[in-house]
Amino acid sequence: MTGDFLRKNAQTPLREHFIAAGAICSFSTNSEALLQAARDCFLPVASAAPFADFSVRFWVDDASPAQPPWPKPYVRGLDHLVFAGFDAGSSMLADLRSRRVIGRFSAQMAADSAHWKTIIFPILLTIVTPSVGVAELHCACVAKGEGGLLLAGPSGSGKSSQAVALSQRGFRFLSDDRTFCSSAGELVAWGLPTPLKLRAESGQWFPQLGDRPNGTQKGEPVFWLDPEDALGIQRAQRCQPRALIFLDRMQDTQFNLSRLSSVAAMSRLQTDLMAALPDESKKQSETLASLVALPCWLLQYCGSPQAIAQNICDHFEQILTGNRNHSKAVTPAETAEKHEDPDHACSQAQRPDPLRRFAPTPYRASLSLMNRTVRLETNDPMVHECVMELFANDLAHSARRTDFLWRIVIQPHPNALPPWPQRWAFSGPRLRFAQFGQTNFLAVDLEARQAIGFLAEGLAGDKLGFTSPFLDNLFCLTAGALGLVALRANCVALGDQGLILFGSPNSGKTTASYLAAGAGLQFHADEGVFLELNGDRLHAWGGFWPAAFRAETLQHLPELQSCASPFFYRDFTFHHLEKSRLRAAPARPVVPVCCVFLAREATTEPVVSLISPQNFSRLLEQNKLFLDDDQFHGQEVAVLARLAELPAYHLAYGSDPTSVTEVIRQLLFDHAEPGASAFGSAKTLPVVTKNAIAPGNEP
Repeated sequence: MTGDFLRKNAQTPLREHFIAAGAICSFSTNSEALLQAARDCFLPVASAAPFADFSVRFWVDDASPAQPPWPKPYVRGLDHLVFAGFDAGSSMLADLRSRRVIGRFSAQMAADSAHWKTIIFPILLTIVTPSVGVAELHCACVAKGEGGLLLAGPSGSGKSSQAVALSQRGFRFLSDDRTFCSSAGELVAWGLPTPLKLRAESGQWFPQLGDRPNGTQKGEPVFWLDPEDALGIQRAQRCQPRALIFLDRMQDTQFNLSRLSSVAAMSRLQTDLMAALPDESKKQSETLASLVALPCWLLQYCGSPQAIAQNICDHFEQILTGNRNHSKAVTPAETAEKHEDPDHACSQAQRPDPLRRFAPTPYRASLSLMNRTVRLETNDPMVHECVMELFANDLAHSARRTDFLWRIVIQPHPNALPPWPQRWAFSGPRLRFAQFGQTNFLAVDLEARQAIGFLAEGLAGDKLGFTSPFLDNLFCLTAGALGLVALRANCVALGDQGLILFGSPNSGKTTASYLAAGAGLQFHADEGVFLELNGDRLHAWGGFWPAAFRAETLQHLPELQSCASPFFYRDFTFHHLEKSRLRAAPARPVVPVCCVFLAREATTEPVVSLISPQNFSRLLEQNKLFLDDDQFHGQEVAVLARLAELPAYHLAYGSDPTSVTEVIRQLLFDHAEPGASAFGSAKTLPVVTKNAIAPGNEP
């Protein structure tokens, strides 16, 4: 992690409010193309909205190299956090408790308006609208005037073909498979400008389609088309449903229309609603109650869509033109209410959970990380065993208060294997995520103090990668909420006192720390030092991950070839060395006594110079591990101000980190309090000459 990898400072200055499926959406972005796609999909808010039901913040990254064709979307979540990956660097995260959605997208995907209308915006509404009381029904909808008919039924029941046939008889087409219903003040059905899908056999009923399907779905040939352009039918964006018709295609019954009770109708609707949290289900209940209060019908039929559409028009003409409780006369047998059908009963616990939001995570452990208690839950026994081994000396007592919850789900994915894909990340206030490829991600809700992660089993089996970058990224994303300030630095220690070592990438920090450990110091931290104020005392913790060496380092330190393990990330190879091999300090903090900033290839011989307090403070700001959430600004200011009181040095040297090892050792020894050394006395340590320290040479 370096700099603003979470894109905390990303700007999304373009903002408008829309009515999306009956809910008011505050939409902000930095892309005109994306904003136009939202205008094409949703209705504008006529006046300034006093509030928003949910907010969306999408940042477009012009530097992302992604290109179409786009892969199949990937959507997963746990509890109130839901992640959607649209390719390796384009994704969004929804917090359903606060009803906020953040996302990062490539410029190429942002410019693909058809993809937004047909894929991304529908998925967005599927994820977020249940939290605002909108019910997404597996049904088609057609409208006449202000009124409309909802045509429900399972796949293959004829919803799409009946919607088209009705639209060719004076109705307007609203949707063919998914309809959003809201009940804020009045019951309203909403559609999106998505393409129409018809099965291959539809060609015999609608000659305009021809005899060659132009696409597939689930391996079957289908027609994908724009109903206005291909069939000349008119679209509608909204209507007020007047009746709910459940379609049941039969082999021999031509047209049998019978009333359904509200209980039976509710049972059928529940079958297709996704599993939700109790608060979401409660918000949806008012909409569902309004839906089943409509006249509800079971239509058993057989025959051409046109013939059935004519019968539907005959029966429901008056209910659509004003008399909501009237329909053409039907026989007493047809008006008999049906009792609840057990085959269609579906309680909340039995609702489908395609997003895996309620996946069990039965393997649990309490971990003591830097004197904080993190609760781990996972669905995978091997992950549980790996974590227990990694933190064998840091298991927390079960009675301690949990400071953060991590939930990790391992999922099958035959194509997800090392090397690890590139990491992409994004954040908003109190919300952040990082992804490795399209289908592996971490998401953190700082306010709820919860984090979730989904990882392919092929990557989880890579113990090195699971520890770093997966677990270490997870920890870093939660560190601020644990009261820690993260710096991009190394640390070596002498007893309980430490020297913090800074430097740009490839400055030699890790190699110098490794060599210092070989010379008697403790290797405390590699590429991550975590600071806290304990009373008036500044403490520095080291991360649990191994030291990472570049491949070229092994040419100069050949002994690493036998003890370091290769790790593959994108096109790079790093070599990880367990800190237990490096005289690593136990899992406890050290007290920093000085800081050193390395500058490689700056001089031929090592030159040490003092850094003024003003420049030291500036350098510390530049060496934050990443830009954290604004709520942690106070603790950052306090910690960095305390650290800036320490002596700080600029250490310039040539190309070989070996030349600075003794300098680092001596600086630590010189500033350590008496009795700090566990490895010798001043007589056994090499001395840095006074001439090497030149106060006038600071950067």
